[in-house]
Amino acid sequence: MDKNAWKDQGSCVNYDVNLFFDTYEENEKIRPAIEKLCSECPVARTCFAVGISQKEYGIWGGIYLEKGKISREFGKHRNKEDWAQTWKYLTTDK
Repeated sequence: MDKNAWKDQGSCVNYDVNLFFDTYEENEKIRPAIEKLCSECPVARTCFAVGISQKEYGIWGGIYLEKGKISREFGKHRNKEDWAQTWKYLTTDK
């Protein structure tokens, strides 16, 4: 089985990949929509785990990473409730 097959199940599969990298970085107004898409994704947990383990940049599982670490710069627009919801969908079974 292809170790990247999970990507085909992602809510983002038909979106321009730049939305999760350059566009997210450059356009703060679009960030909540991208995060919402990820929060409803059936493979968000796997995506986040891959982003962390492979030290990726960009949105992985709804969180912007830099070298596999949560970016303070691109996460500062979120409040405590946003973060609580994010951790909930990344850590609980659906």
